[in-house]
Amino acid sequence: MSDSTNFAAGNSIAGLFQRLSAAAKPAQTADTKGSPDRQTGPPLDAAQLIREIVDDFQPLVQATHAAVYWYLLRNSVLAGGSPLIRTPGSRLRKSAAKPRCGRELGFSYVRKVLAELEAAGAIRREGEANRDGTLYRVLLPSEIEACVKFRAQRTAPPPQAPVAESEADYYNVRANRLKIYERDGFHCFYCKKLLTLATATLDHVIPVAKGGGNNPENLVTACHRCNSRKRTRPVGDALAELP
Repeated sequence: MSDSTNFAAGNSIAGLFQRLSAAAKPAQTADTKGSPDRQTGPPLDAAQLIREIVDDFQPLVQATHAAVYWYLLRNSVLAGGSPLIRTPGSRLRKSAAKPRCGRELGFSYVRKVLAELEAAGAIRREGEANRDGTLYRVLLPSEIEACVKFRAQRTAPPPQAPVAESEADYYNVRANRLKIYERDGFHCFYCKKLLTLATATLDHVIPVAKGGGNNPENLVTACHRCNSRKRTRPVGDALAELP
């Protein structure tokens, strides 16, 4: 089976999960002995890895760059657990992606994509080039600084909108009620009688029934008599009835 066919199978949903599941299985001792680059840490979480690539890596790169990264990942970590891969440019040209024109990727463009993936921190050169290609280490999104920063920005809670002082309740909160009494000098707004904490009440300038709020601008100090007489009438009507 050709590399192109292999990659097409690995790119299908079923094939991708098969590769991820295989990579998630702990490697046997005989396979990992003497191979320090083979993955021996916690097994991969297939769904989590796909989410990280789709959510945190792909939005940062062009489609062709993402296709090359998927190819390198499928033929390294997902193929045997090792993050190292040495692949010639000719194989990448045929197997990684097909341009819109339908022809293979050019050698210069493949080199450009690899250089830009390296600059982005998605891959890291680990050796010189030979007939089998340049040796690269493929990093997972959780290891790529740009992806980590992008995820932090994407998942950060939205900034809290400033809350205006007018939204504070100055009617039901005892400490705030006292501030209104002190503002008015403990005098009834209507009859100007001097009140005490025991005889003072708060009255809504615009009644709550008519849309008035509990903000300081809509509250005045009132004695029990004036508050009772005003009820839900406009302030002007209540003042007109005073002797």
